[in-house]
Amino acid sequence: MAEAFPASIDDAGRRIRDGSLTAERLTLGYLSCVERLQPVLNAMITVLSEQAIEDARRLDAELADGHDRGPLHGIPIVLKDNIDTGGVRTTVGSEFLRNRIPDEDAEITRRLKRAGAIIIGKANQSEFSSGSSGVNVFHGNVHNPWDLERAPGGSSSGTGAAVASGMALAGIGTDAGGSVRQPASRCGIFGFRPTFGRVSLAGVWPRTRTLGAAGPMTRCVKDAAHIMNVLVSQESGPEDFTLRLGDGVGGLRLALIKDYTFSDIDDEVEDVLRHAVDVLSRLGAEIIEVEIPALTGDLDYARLFSNVLLYEFNQILGDQYRSAPKHLFGPAVHSDIERGAAVTEDTYTSILRERSKHTARVREVFQHVDALLAPVLPNVTPLQTAGPEVWARGRQFNLPFSFLGLPAVSVPAGFACGMPVGLQVIADTMEESLLLQISSAFEAATDFHARRPPISCEPV
Repeated sequence: MAEAFPASIDDAGRRIRDGSLTAERLTLGYLSCVERLQPVLNAMITVLSEQAIEDARRLDAELADGHDRGPLHGIPIVLKDNIDTGGVRTTVGSEFLRNRIPDEDAEITRRLKRAGAIIIGKANQSEFSSGSSGVNVFHGNVHNPWDLERAPGGSSSGTGAAVASGMALAGIGTDAGGSVRQPASRCGIFGFRPTFGRVSLAGVWPRTRTLGAAGPMTRCVKDAAHIMNVLVSQESGPEDFTLRLGDGVGGLRLALIKDYTFSDIDDEVEDVLRHAVDVLSRLGAEIIEVEIPALTGDLDYARLFSNVLLYEFNQILGDQYRSAPKHLFGPAVHSDIERGAAVTEDTYTSILRERSKHTARVREVFQHVDALLAPVLPNVTPLQTAGPEVWARGRQFNLPFSFLGLPAVSVPAGFACGMPVGLQVIADTMEESLLLQISSAFEAATDFHARRPPISCEPV
């Protein structure tokens, strides 16, 4: 089936339009990969084989009649299982909602279908997005295609594993405390968290109310740009996210954060990130250092996790949780609800009142720099059996930027102990095109995005 696996959305589109490939053949190829790798990776909760093939045939017929929906026409993708699909169960990775079938598509799903994307399945995830290890006690653990014993990241773990291994050309994940960026980093793919509110979350089961975002997880940067063109709400301003991909980084000012970027990270991860910074410098970016003291103070991830994220999680799910049999929930949810219920409303509201102050101060930094550079994760990918302190530590470079509502990406930047490492790039609000520009320049100068894991349907 090797001919059924294009290198990118553009490659697939070219071949579909020149007649050397059809959407049906492409879809069958990816479904074959799902069938082969699902028993190994457990990346999917629901596979939509019959519907996907039917959709592919319809889209082939449309194209033959001259109706071209654009770059995503006939492109198979997966959705994290907290994104509603009308008539198809959406479990949010839980036992409590195992048989939940939404009546309507989420806005994300509607936009993708309208653009011609083919939904081939709903990806496995941490239960109610609680956790970053890929563990799910009800639907089974997701495994990392680079090393089955190591964590794939989470909570969009199945999406990351599916895209990295070739089960789909692209996927959509959600990110409150790093749930797109972390699995992208752990699985060696590109992950994009847009500005808070830029992509509609209507029909997405919320982990929080004030932190979440949804974005693409892809093999290459341009694929993410194509998907962003479809996902971004017109209310936030139309934009072609592909336009600046070739502009390079010459003259841009990219900032390391003092006492933050290289603090409390494994030596092997630091080596990868310093090499990535050197690449950007050689490409013409000016590398400077800035200070953002709040990142190790008021914006400390542990403070935000307990007092904002878990408080909101308890507000969303707590009443249902307390009225239902407890065996329908796993250990992570039990712990998160208990911790969230212990936070007072005064504590929560006082931190939210600080948000505008901190956002204004960080945006002042962006008056002098174009983007910030940081790790996605501080450590070499741990075993999936690692303790809770390991997973808590993983949020330290993600949650502060979620709280500030800023867009951020994870770019494949190298390998530490044989496992992928992502470089996080953060920009000011609404500067998604800039992030794609920087990421594209780095991608063009390296080959990390092109490497395939040992567990893959494509040649390694």
